[in-house]
Amino acid sequence: MTTDVRTASNAQASSVLTSSADALEKVAGLLPGFAARAAETDGNRRVPDQSIDELKQSGLFGIIKPKSMGGSELGFADLVRVTAEISAVCGSTGWVYGVLAGHSWLLNLFPEQAQREIFADEHVLIGTVFRLGGEIVEEGNGFRLTGGNGGFCSGIDYADWVIIGNAVKKADGTDESRFFVIPKSEVEVIDDWFTVGMRGTGSRSIKIDNAFIPAHRSCRLSDMLAGTSPGAKVHSPAVYRMPFSDLAPFSIIGAPIGMARGAISSFAEHLGGRLRDAEELQVAEQSATFARIGEASATVDAALALVVSDAVRLDSARNPSDITPSQRAQIPRDWAYAAQQARYAATRIFEVSGGSAIYDGGAMQRVWRDVNSAAQHFAFTLDSAMTTYSRAILGLKPGSFTLRKRS
Repeated sequence: MTTDVRTASNAQASSVLTSSADALEKVAGLLPGFAARAAETDGNRRVPDQSIDELKQSGLFGIIKPKSMGGSELGFADLVRVTAEISAVCGSTGWVYGVLAGHSWLLNLFPEQAQREIFADEHVLIGTVFRLGGEIVEEGNGFRLTGGNGGFCSGIDYADWVIIGNAVKKADGTDESRFFVIPKSEVEVIDDWFTVGMRGTGSRSIKIDNAFIPAHRSCRLSDMLAGTSPGAKVHSPAVYRMPFSDLAPFSIIGAPIGMARGAISSFAEHLGGRLRDAEELQVAEQSATFARIGEASATVDAALALVVSDAVRLDSARNPSDITPSQRAQIPRDWAYAAQQARYAATRIFEVSGGSAIYDGGAMQRVWRDVNSAAQHFAFTLDSAMTTYSRAILGLKPGSFTLRKRS
C-alpha cells in the first residue's frame, strides 16, 4: 500500500472532506456565487477563475481522490450529489466540476509513479479526451504521439494534465488500446467551442503535435476494464478494481439531473411570486401547471435516486464480485434513463414558461439549452443503453469497448 504523497504540513493545509454532510455543507456555501456568475459563465464560454478557485479551496475537487493521495475518498454517490447541487444553479460549472473531480479517478488506475508525480500538487486538475486521433508508437522506455487531435475536452482551461486514449501501433503490426497522461504544456487548445448549450464548459478541442510519453504515464485499457490496472495494487477500495467503463459517467450524470432540478425550482419561485397575491380563481386556473411542476419534480427526484443507488452499491462493495452481472448491466441503463428523464422534465417546464423564456440572458432558456446539450452525451444515448441492457438480461453477448483510431 502506498504512503501519503504529501508532507504532514501540506496534509494539514489541505481541505479534506470528512463526510457526505461536510461535502454538501461546503457546496451549499458556494452556490450563491455560482448562481450569480451563471450568465457570465455562459457568455464568456468558460467557468470564471473565481469559481474554480473556490472549488479548489473547498476540497471538493478531491471528493473521490484516495486518502493516501491527499483526497477525501468519499465516493461516487457524493460526487453525483455535489455535481447535481452545483448544476442546479449553473449547469456549466456543475459539468466542469464533475469532469475534473470525477475523471481524476482514472489517474488512480495508472502506475504509482505517475500518481505520486501528478498528485504532488494538491490542487492539480486533470482533463480527458477518451478517443484522441493521431498515431502512437513504442519508443524506448515509452511512447511517441504524433498528430494528436480530439474534441470535447471539458475544463481544459484549468487542467494541468490531460488523460487521453488511443491505440498504440506495435512493432508487430498489432494495436494495443491504452490511456496516457500528458502535461498541459504539451497541449495546444483550439478555441472551437461554439455550441447551442453548455457554452460555459469550454469543452474545446486539443492538438498534440509531437510528444514523448514515459511508460509510467500509461495504462493498458484491457487492464482498466479487467480491474487489473497498476492502481488496483496501490489502492484497496473495490472501485479501483472495477471496469472503468462502469464508473466514468458518474462524473457527469449529476449535471443534467441538477440542471432539471434548477429549472423546476426557478420556475416555481417565479410562478409563486406571481400568484402569491392573486385571487383564488386565478390560482385555481393554474392547477394543470401545478400538476406539471409536481410531475417534473418527482421525475427528477426519481432519476437522482436511481443513479445514487447504483453509486452507493459500487462505493459499498468490498470486491468487484459483489456487483452481480445484472447490476452491472443496469448502471449504463440508469445513466441514460436519468439523463433523458431530466431532459424531459426540464422541457415540460420550459413549455409553460411563456414567451419571455426564449430571450437571451434569461435563466430558463439557458437551463433548457444546457440540459438538452448535456443529454446528448454518448453515454446517455437511450436507444443503445436500453438495447445493451436487454441483451445482457437475455444472456446475449455484449459489445466491446475499444479505442479505435479516428478517421
